[in-house]
Amino acid sequence: MGELITADEFKHRLEALCLSPGGRGLPRKRRDWDILFKSITLTLEPGRDYSEKEINQALEEWLADVGQAIEIDCVTLRRHLVDAVYLIRDPAGMSYRVGLEVMADLFEAAADMIDPVAVVEEARKLREQRKRQYLERPDRSST
Repeated sequence: MGELITADEFKHRLEALCLSPGGRGLPRKRRDWDILFKSITLTLEPGRDYSEKEINQALEEWLADVGQAIEIDCVTLRRHLVDAVYLIRDPAGMSYRVGLEVMADLFEAAADMIDPVAVVEEARKLREQRKRQYLERPDRSST
């Protein structure tokens, strides 16, 4: 096993993955998958059972709020989360819950305190502010 994913790495990679222009599917690196999947589970309630409809709705919200640059549907995303054990599906396939065990070995504890929606929103605002400042610079001449 590699190094634990720190809270700082988690934030920086989440910003990069979710705000990169030119939408695409899931990243190639497994570490990036783990960061995205962890960010999804942070928007869910640990210990709560979710119906398939509820988990799909939660994934749609994550895609709209955090993962806008990631081109993937909620059903495919849900399957990846189950395969990677970030979500545990009951044997009957009727409910889902957050799989906490896999994350304990991958992330430092401080990562549990991160609000992925706030991280991406703050980064989005900062990028917009920088763009405005650049466009309003007096040394930029209009042609």
